[in-house]
Amino acid sequence: MKKKSIAALTSAICLAVSASAFAAQAPTGLQSPTLSTDASSTWLAWDRPAKGDDAVYYNVYQNGKKIGSTQQAIDTVGTKAMANFQQKNPELCGDLLRFHSFGVKNLQPSTEYSFTVRAVGKDGKESADSKALKIKTTAVPKIVKLTDFGAVGDGKTLNTAALQNAIDKTPSGGVLEVPAGTFVSGAVNLKSNMTLQLDAGATLLCTDSVDGYQMQENGRYNGLLNADGVKNLRIVGQGTIDGNGWQKDAKGYYRKAANLKREDGKKSREPDVRAYGILAKNQTVYLMDYDGRNFKEGYNGRGTTVQLKNVTNLYVEGVRMQNPSMHMVQIGGGHDVTFNNVDFHTYDANNGDVIDFNGTKYIVMNCAMDSGDDAVNFDAGMGEKAQGKPPVGDAWIFNNYCRHAHGGITFGSHTGSWIQNVTGEDNVFEMTEVGLRFKTSSNMMGGGRNSVFRHNVMKNIKNNAFLFTTNYTDTNAVGKFQGSAAGVFHDILIEDCAVLGTKKATLQVYGLPGAEHHDLTLRNIKVINGVAESIKDGKNIQQENVTYTKDESLLQKKAPDKKAVKK
Repeated sequence: MKKKSIAALTSAICLAVSASAFAAQAPTGLQSPTLSTDASSTWLAWDRPAKGDDAVYYNVYQNGKKIGSTQQAIDTVGTKAMANFQQKNPELCGDLLRFHSFGVKNLQPSTEYSFTVRAVGKDGKESADSKALKIKTTAVPKIVKLTDFGAVGDGKTLNTAALQNAIDKTPSGGVLEVPAGTFVSGAVNLKSNMTLQLDAGATLLCTDSVDGYQMQENGRYNGLLNADGVKNLRIVGQGTIDGNGWQKDAKGYYRKAANLKREDGKKSREPDVRAYGILAKNQTVYLMDYDGRNFKEGYNGRGTTVQLKNVTNLYVEGVRMQNPSMHMVQIGGGHDVTFNNVDFHTYDANNGDVIDFNGTKYIVMNCAMDSGDDAVNFDAGMGEKAQGKPPVGDAWIFNNYCRHAHGGITFGSHTGSWIQNVTGEDNVFEMTEVGLRFKTSSNMMGGGRNSVFRHNVMKNIKNNAFLFTTNYTDTNAVGKFQGSAAGVFHDILIEDCAVLGTKKATLQVYGLPGAEHHDLTLRNIKVINGVAESIKDGKNIQQENVTYTKDESLLQKKAPDKKAVKK
């Protein structure tokens, strides 16, 4: 045998070490979101290593046999919109985005399966298996149908009593099926240990009558779907939950209230919901005419379409949610909550937040959001009232496509008990006012901390890509609150992102003397056609490999304002 030279051996060792350092690693963190498993299907999700990983896509194995991969975008509204964006913007996206979840179908009920995932590197080679995850499908559930309780899906008949009766009669662990048709309803209360399933072609439509809703302690109406203190609740299917809040314009968007002339001919200083609202109009006008409120107070009394308080183990998948009177979904005090493959349309409904979340252990994945306000918003309460309450967070926001939002992922403005431990990765933000939005005020207290945002891509941002501000006042807050200190954002990392086009400072930090936002790090950020940073009252703001370039070929007079996702 011929002996190799020391130089050759050294070279071979170096190459081996180099290849090993950047080879695709076995995926970690393989999990199935709580309640994502039913009698015939389940969902898998896993971590994407932050550094040193050569993975291009992932192969999924069931009982040792390959059943699919993420080489092509999986069949969800969010990932399909992301893949479409990638195809149109290959240079901007580069190799930043990865899909790391998978839906498994055609399983047998009451059967245990073992799943593993392997990463595939740029060289086409697979990694070792992830740690195996064993999942047992559920038994075939008892199904009751809404129409068996007298409900009529003609778009006219009021079905509140029938829907509530059907919910009450759904057996524990059972499914309430809403078949094709448009079922008008007022407020109902969901319960524990049930699945609400909306079939393709089914719509639950909010009645436009204020008599269908009840006033809450906070001075706002409740919504169509309500719950308090429930657990093990699923909302799934291919149907629609419609808040019936606003009329549509010629482009199919919900018509934003405009500053119109009043009856006396003077121009109103407030948005006039009476011009374009449906339920939003009726709720506002009723509170003004019969509850003695002024316009601002009446306008703030509109209801959120889905209001779930103190809910443990909530899983929402597949449905379309649209046109709220105010916010679309509000989770107050939630634990172990997942939104997967949900198609949200609230643009351009006033205050049309997609999800306001207060709680812990929270996943938003594979969703598409066309938002009239903030998209994924964290709410940690206001001022001294929130002090001593648990922080909000432990969240994972990934593989979502977001459009038109005021903020794609937003901390605050209610930051009183702190927002923390949030990971936002592999998302696309297009035509949002701000990509990552951190907002608080001079007396809100608390703030946001210990969070990471990576592998996100932004395009045609109307204001800032990254905003940290204390200069925000919530004009829609009901009632006064006491606060003794400003909110502060600190120990937040933003890395490996690409931004094309900002009209204001790509990074804007606006703190207060003595309450500076601090220890904020931007690393490996590519900014094309963006405005340089603006920092006021910030400490230890680190920018590592943040590049600003200009590309005339990518400049646009105005991005086309077409619907991004249709279903």
